[in-house]
Amino acid sequence: MRTINKIVLAAALCACALPAGAAVVEDLAARVNNEPITMSDYRKAREALSEQYAAAMPDFFKQKDAGQQLDKAALDKLIDEALLRQKAESMKIKVYERELENGVAEIKKRFSRAPDGSPLSPEKAEAAFREELKKEDVTMEEFRERIRKQLMVQKLVQEAVKTRAKMPGDAEIKAYYDNILLALNGQEDKIAGLTEEEKQDLLAVAGRFKELTAERLRLRHILIKVKEGATPAEKKAAQDKAFAIKKELDSGAIDFDDAVKKYSEDKESAERGGDLGYVVRGMLPPEVEAVAFKMQVGDNSQPVDSKFGWHILRLEEKRAAQKLRYDAVKDDLEQVLSQNAFAAELGDYLKELRKDAKIQIFVDEKKGA
Repeated sequence: MRTINKIVLAAALCACALPAGAAVVEDLAARVNNEPITMSDYRKAREALSEQYAAAMPDFFKQKDAGQQLDKAALDKLIDEALLRQKAESMKIKVYERELENGVAEIKKRFSRAPDGSPLSPEKAEAAFREELKKEDVTMEEFRERIRKQLMVQKLVQEAVKTRAKMPGDAEIKAYYDNILLALNGQEDKIAGLTEEEKQDLLAVAGRFKELTAERLRLRHILIKVKEGATPAEKKAAQDKAFAIKKELDSGAIDFDDAVKKYSEDKESAERGGDLGYVVRGMLPPEVEAVAFKMQVGDNSQPVDSKFGWHILRLEEKRAAQKLRYDAVKDDLEQVLSQNAFAAELGDYLKELRKDAKIQIFVDEKKGA
C-alpha cells in the first residue's frame, strides 16, 4: 500500500480540484468539516486513480481486494485534498497575481497542440482551452480560483512538510544501492533493516533497474495470426503463408518494410513498420524469445509459431547487459529516497490534520442503497 499511498499523496499536491459548486444538489460521498465531497467528485477521482494504477503498477488489479483498495484510495485522496485546502486557507497563505498568471499559463500550455501532436495557433489553443472549461461547466473565474487554491496548497506543503523531510545522506544512499544489488542477484532474503512495505518498494525499484540494465533487443515482426480454435486447415494455411513471405524476403523480391505493410496482421505494430520496441527476457512468448535472443543484428528469422500465430522477426539492435554502477545511479537513488521521505512526512502531516477534523463518510451508504 505504500506505493499506492505515494500516488495518492503526489496527486494531492498537483490536482487539488475544488468541489463542484453546482446549483443542483448532489448526493454526498463524504463531508470534511463543512466541505462536501460529492459522489460525482468521488467517481471522477476513482476513475483517475484507476488509470494511474494501470500505468504505474498494472499488477495491482490482480489482487482480490483491488476494488476496495481503489475505493478507499479515491476517497482518502479527496479528504486529504480538502484538509490541505482548508489548512492553507486558515493560514491565509498569499498567492500573488504573477504566480496565479503563471499557474494559469502552465495549464493552458496543455492545449497548445492538437490531438495528433501538431502545434495550434494561439487563437486555436485558447479556443480549445475555453471549450474544455465549457465542457466541465467551469467559468474562467472559477478556474482561476481553482488554480489559486492549488498554489496555496503547494506553498503550504513546501513550508510545512518539505522542509521537515529528512534528505538522505551518502551512507543511506549507498546502503540502499547495496540492497538493490542483493535484489538483482536474487538474494532478497539477505535484505535486512526494512519493513515489509519498504522492502516491496525497494524490489519495485530493483525491478526497474533490472529492465534498464538487462540484455535487450529492438525487434520488428510480421505476424500472420491464427485465431483461437482454428481448424488444422486454417493453421496450415497460416503456416504456409508465413513461409512463403520468408521465401520472398530471402529472394529479395520484397524488403521487410514493404512486407510488413503488405502482410502483417498485427495492425498496431504494422503502423510502426512492425516495431515491437525494446524487449528483455520474459516479455515475449518463450518460443519467440528462444529464437530472438540467438539472432544477429540485421537477421530475419524463420517463421516462429506462438499462441498468437506465425512471426517473422527482424533484429534491429542488440544491447548487452550492463552492470549497475553506483556512480551512474546515485542521483536516481537519492531522488527515490527523497521522495520516500517526503511522502512519509506528508502522510504524517495529513494524519495530524485528520485528528482535529470532523470527517463524515457516506459513500458506503450510497453503494448499499
